[in-house]
Amino acid sequence: MSQILVNPNPNELNKFLPFKFHEASDVPLRVQVTFFECGGLALGVGLSHKLCDALSGLIFIKSWAAFARGDTNEIITPSFDLAKMFPSCDMENLNMATGITKENVVTKRFVFLKSSVESLRERFSGNKKIRATRVEALSVFIWSRFMASTNQDDKPGKIYTLIHPVNLRRQADPYIPDNMFGNIMRFSVTVPKTIINEHDEEKASLVEQMREEIRKIDAVFVKKLQEDNRGHLEFLSKQASGFVNGEIVSFSFTSLCKFPVYEADFGWGKPLWVASARMSYKNLVAFIDTKEGDGIEAWINLDQNDMSRFEADEELLRYVSSNPSVIGSAS
Repeated sequence: MSQILVNPNPNELNKFLPFKFHEASDVPLRVQVTFFECGGLALGVGLSHKLCDALSGLIFIKSWAAFARGDTNEIITPSFDLAKMFPSCDMENLNMATGITKENVVTKRFVFLKSSVESLRERFSGNKKIRATRVEALSVFIWSRFMASTNQDDKPGKIYTLIHPVNLRRQADPYIPDNMFGNIMRFSVTVPKTIINEHDEEKASLVEQMREEIRKIDAVFVKKLQEDNRGHLEFLSKQASGFVNGEIVSFSFTSLCKFPVYEADFGWGKPLWVASARMSYKNLVAFIDTKEGDGIEAWINLDQNDMSRFEADEELLRYVSSNPSVIGSAS
C-alpha cells in the first residue's frame, strides 16, 4: 500500500475498480476489494448515477460500514419516496453518455494547500462585498488557467460554460431530508460574460456571476421541477447537442468537499486516503478535501494535449503541488 501512497498515480487507480467508466451498464452497484501483501486493502465502489447522487452514495457507504462493525446507532435508514415528490418523465431521447470518450483523456491530481486556497479566495473576492468560497475560487482559477494555457481565447465562435451540480435538498421548501435516496441534484450553468484575462477583477466578477447562477436553483426552481421537469431535460439535450457539435466547450466541476468521505470505518479504522479515479469525461474536475480537511485535492481530467500545456502553466504551479505523496498524512 505504501507504494500507492508514496507515488499515487491517478491513471493506475482504476485497477481497484471492478469496471471501466465508459462501459454502459445497468448494474446499480459494483464493488471490488483489493488486498495488499502488507495486510492493507483498497475498496473500490461504483454506484450508478441513475440511482443516486454523491450524498446518497456516501450515506450508503457510511451506513454499510456501520453495519459491518456492528454500530447500529450509526445506520441511516434510507427513504425511497423521491418518486412521490417529482413526476416521472420520458428520458429516451436524452443521452447521458455524452462527453464520455475512451481515448486521450488524462487524469492528474493537483493539491491546493490551505494557504493557496485562502490566497485565491482573497484574490477573487473583488470589492470584498462577497467572499469567494473555496470551490468558487478554485473553479474560476482552474478554468482561467485552462483557457490561458490552451489558448482557448483564440478560438472565436465557441460558447464556454462552467457547470456545477447543485444539491436540491437544501433548496427545496420544505427541505428534502438527507436520507432521501436518489439523484437529487440539478446543474447550474454559467456562461462567462467575457473571456478571462490576467486581471483578478474579472475573475472576481465571474465568481459573482457563477454564484448568481447557482442561486437561481432555489425553492421556486425546485417547485417548477416538481410540477414539470421537461424544460430542464430539453435544456440538457441542447447542451449535449452543442457539446457534440463542438459549439460548446463545457468545463464541469463536482465537489465532495465537506462530505463525509473519510467517515467510512468498516472496523479497521477510517481510510488512509480517499481518491477519485481516471474518468472518461473530458474537462471534468472533482474536488475532494485532504484528510486533514484544510486543503483540497483537484482531480482534473483533460485531453492529453490540453493537459500537457495546462500542467506546465506557471501561474498554476505557483499554487499547487502536482501529485504529491500522501504517505505523510497516512502515517
